[in-house]
Amino acid sequence: MKKVLKIEVESFALLVKQLKRVINDADIFEINLDAMRVKGDLAVIYKYFKKPLIARATNLDLLRSAAKAGWPYILMPKGMETDLEFTTLVKNKGCTLISSVDEINL
Repeated sequence: MKKVLKIEVESFALLVKQLKRVINDADIFEINLDAMRVKGDLAVIYKYFKKPLIARATNLDLLRSAAKAGWPYILMPKGMETDLEFTTLVKNKGCTLISSVDEINL
């Protein structure tokens, strides 16, 4: 069974610190992008830690940023409206849209 660790931090620097501390504690990390007031390069996070990451947000622009960065999973809140541009971006970047962490098979 996969272990998912939810991370909610206020800045990019704190996200890096926390991931360094807990990188071996889970199989997948669910990152709440809404909580981050100070943003950074999301692609760097994914490439550096080489662990599956789930982007979670209530803002489509934040989810779009994670898709552009190539994060493997985008957690869509129920009822969130998407547009063709977002759907195409997710498909072209090889991301998987999920509505629940249970949909991930490792």
